[in-house]
Amino acid sequence: MDIPKLKRVKVASVRDLRVWLETHSGEDNRVMIITCDKRSPSKHISSASVRSVLAEYGWTSEQSYTLNGNLLGHVVCNT
Repeated sequence: MDIPKLKRVKVASVRDLRVWLETHSGEDNRVMIITCDKRSPSKHISSASVRSVLAEYGWTSEQSYTLNGNLLGHVVCNT
């Protein structure tokens, strides 16, 4: 499976994700949100939390990918 080559935005908390979404809410973008998995509990954001926050801002989650190390990539788009 090929991982799409998209702009990557790394977030370490739900607050970081909200801040990014607030500053990019008017843009018609498709990006990859990068989060840490459960092996990094201080920086972990569950996939359900990511989807929930995205929905609040009118964004949707597409495919998720396991990246190198403990990173997860969530392809998201502004609908």
